[in-house]
Amino acid sequence: MKVYPHNVRTIKNENRALILNYIRKKPISRAAIAKISNMSKSAVTMITNDLINEGQVTEVGAMSSAHGRKSILLDIVADHRYAAGIALHRQYIYVCITDLKSHIVAYSSYRTEQWDDAYRLMDFAWSEVLRFLSELHIPPEKCIGIGVSAPGPLDYVTGTILNPPDFAFFHHVDVGNYLREKSGLPVTVDNNAVLLTLQESFRAETSYRNWMFVIASDGIGSAIMTGGKIYRGFGGFAGEIGHTSIHAGGIPCSCGNFGCLEKYVSIKALQEKFHFPSYERLVDDACMGDREANAVLAYIADCFSCAIINSVNLFDLDGVIIHGQFSYRGERLQTLLQERINAQSVITRNHTVSVRFSDMHPDEASASVCAAIINRYFEQKI
Repeated sequence: MKVYPHNVRTIKNENRALILNYIRKKPISRAAIAKISNMSKSAVTMITNDLINEGQVTEVGAMSSAHGRKSILLDIVADHRYAAGIALHRQYIYVCITDLKSHIVAYSSYRTEQWDDAYRLMDFAWSEVLRFLSELHIPPEKCIGIGVSAPGPLDYVTGTILNPPDFAFFHHVDVGNYLREKSGLPVTVDNNAVLLTLQESFRAETSYRNWMFVIASDGIGSAIMTGGKIYRGFGGFAGEIGHTSIHAGGIPCSCGNFGCLEKYVSIKALQEKFHFPSYERLVDDACMGDREANAVLAYIADCFSCAIINSVNLFDLDGVIIHGQFSYRGERLQTLLQERINAQSVITRNHTVSVRFSDMHPDEASASVCAAIINRYFEQKI
């Protein structure tokens, strides 16, 4: 069979992307890459040498192998390129610059109440990006693109924010194309849950194959990772666990449904119902043996596990990772959730479904706004 040049280039680019993503996760030797990728050692050596010569990868030290030989480890050069991030929230906006390892090197935050026009706010955000690049002496060509996070629903393909509740001046705003034309850079637009899930998938080793990442704070968001990819569904809106009903005919929700999980176990809903000063104080009291505090944690576990079990049964998940305020001293709530899932999910009769809390640092969470654009870079798509 004749091999055409463009096919060779495609295969080489795919192999480069594969190797970059192995190195991205943690320092690794050429021999280990060859073993897990099923590529020949010579092919791995040729590609990694190219990456070193380009300044993308560096040798960082040696590790003893099983045969007593020392293997040279490879790592990503974090400052080879940078990404810009713009995070849109209902009350505030933050702008950041990160390196390729998602370390924040510049950051600013502003209340959004001083703007009433989406495009003027985007103009300001882009001016902040330019200011940071100038102050850090980063040439614009070293910026791989702009990542934008925003409340959903949104169209992640076009980069259009559709009609998020309580965010009126961002209804049907084509943020992606506006910033592309203004900056000349690639732009990704996605919701916070998806970006945090991507961040979690590359910052922490996980044995899960099909798992859900849940954000619990003033609202409840989630995304599903299956086979190493975000599960989007037909329109890109899959994973809205906060708006799954756990109580038919229950509390009305702004989405038009009744009994949505978010109306029961978001921090805001819990404080309105139980009047505790903070979730942290509630957990501290529960750990000290306070009956009322422990009853509230049981209530959270009852409500939360109902929605999680539905998702586990529907998508055959093997793991659930929870991020946000519920992570505080999370062992007690984790035990309560695990007990309910083990007892009530039909899936757990066939395989284990584990629940754990993310230990993602707030700085890492902030840097997640750049996760999609960095992901595209390492997949060699920009």
